[in-house]
Amino acid sequence: MRGFSLIELITSIVILAMLAALAGPRFVDTQPFNQRGYIDELAAALRYAEGVAVASGCNVQVTVNLAGYTARQRAAAAGNTCALAGAYVTPVVRADGSPLSGSPPSNANVAAGGTIVFGPSGAVVNAPPPAFAVGSFTLTVDPASGFVAVQ
Repeated sequence: MRGFSLIELITSIVILAMLAALAGPRFVDTQPFNQRGYIDELAAALRYAEGVAVASGCNVQVTVNLAGYTARQRAAAAGNTCALAGAYVTPVVRADGSPLSGSPPSNANVAAGGTIVFGPSGAVVNAPPPAFAVGSFTLTVDPASGFVAVQ
């Protein structure tokens, strides 16, 4: 005879049900994916801001907090040069014209933030930047080179 007996069929169904009960919630939980996605987005934004600072020759300030991140420059001075002092008020824009800013997903568990100012050489010109934590992921910026790393 070919096929499964009733006992083999029921045993297979019970084993599959137990595997589904144990592994199913892992497929539905998106928090680790959201956290990794946001930390990668933040790293890309910092790299972009550093590139803008190098290309424009003007400092770029990136502020990271629980609500998200924003990148700004000082207002332009006369003769299309950088203002050497004053508040960072001009938003840095992406290639598509949108401002370089973002906010984390609701379940990303972002720890406290800080402020990084990239200079024309790409190095950090303010105090050494803090490490940014999103869930189990950590983002660091090397103050001397401006290198952004995610661990």
